[in-house]
Amino acid sequence: MAGTQDIISIDYDSQPVADLLDKLLTKVDDPKPAMMEIATFLEERTRDHFDNEEDPDGNAWAPLTATTLKRKVAKSTPTDKILHGLSLHLRDTIYPFWSADQAGVSTGPGTEAYAATHQFGDDDRNIDARPYLGLSDDDEAEVVDILNEYLAGDI
Repeated sequence: MAGTQDIISIDYDSQPVADLLDKLLTKVDDPKPAMMEIATFLEERTRDHFDNEEDPDGNAWAPLTATTLKRKVAKSTPTDKILHGLSLHLRDTIYPFWSADQAGVSTGPGTEAYAATHQFGDDDRNIDARPYLGLSDDDEAEVVDILNEYLAGDI
C-alpha cells in the first residue's frame, strides 16, 4: 500500500536495565545524553558484528552457500566476506536513535526487507539467518555501566 513502510522492531527487555532507566528518568533532568551514549555504543557493536561476521553472542555467521558464491563470482563481487557486496550498504546504513526514554539502532530507509532477510533468514529462498542486531550479556553489562555512570554523575 502506498505511503506505508515495513518496520522491523526488536525490543530488548532486561530488568536490570529497566530498573536503571527508571532511576535515570526520575533523578536526571535530561536523560538524553545517556540515551545518546547507549545508542552510539549499540551502533558501534552492531557494526562490529558485520566486521566480525558474527551474531551478538559471538557465534560465526553461516558460511556462504555454493549458489551465492557462484552468483558473486559472476557479478565480480568479492567472495571473501559475508554480507559485503561491492559496498557495505546494509552495515553503513545502521544508525543510532535516541530520545529521553529509549535508545537503539535502525537500518536506513528502504533496507527493511533486506535487513530482515539477513537478521531472520528466509527459508523460501534458502537464505540462512545472519543476526547482527541484539545484545550479548557483555553488551548489556556495558549499557548498565553507562547508566550507572550517569546516575553517579561520572559522565
